[in-house]
Amino acid sequence: MKHLCDWLNPAAFSEHLAWSTHDSAYLNDLLPLPYTTATLARVSDHIDRVQDVLGRRMLLENPSSYLVFAETEMSETDFLREIAARTGCGLLLDVNNVFVSATNLGTSAQDYIADFPMQAVGEIHLGGHDADADESGAPLLIDSHGCTVADPVWALLERTLALAGPTPVLIEWDNDVPDWPVLAAEIARADVALKVTA
Repeated sequence: MKHLCDWLNPAAFSEHLAWSTHDSAYLNDLLPLPYTTATLARVSDHIDRVQDVLGRRMLLENPSSYLVFAETEMSETDFLREIAARTGCGLLLDVNNVFVSATNLGTSAQDYIADFPMQAVGEIHLGGHDADADESGAPLLIDSHGCTVADPVWALLERTLALAGPTPVLIEWDNDVPDWPVLAAEIARADVALKVTA
């Protein structure tokens, strides 16, 4: 990774706040963490190691959540705020992930954005999600990056930019990539949102 970053010299390097391995097992998913003091120390140590080896600041991305752990001791925004303070890393704010998590967990996406440590944000992501329902019939959103950004996520982006100011925005589209006019329309919509805050 260091060789790749040194060779390409990207504007930013980011990673998700998640885990996907245990012992020798690799799980092809971004799994959630309990927000505890022990997890905070472990994640901070890992970020320090990554930044030391790469010789560059890392951005840490907020996850999409589908459940919370009973042992959680703090909010996700407090957890991210403390990680940024301890390690000096930046944050990558995925607005779609905020909307997905808020819908799935029955919380307020607007309150999350209002409490997010915007001074640490180095990049903002948007993406599409799939709507489903859980076993009880409650809404369940899946962060899929396979369709256009939903209108409520665009509205949340506008609120985010009003607080953060102009910030680089990336639209993720990993599956079922459409023809260029659809992608260009998404880019144009993000550009309009950025110009409003400029």
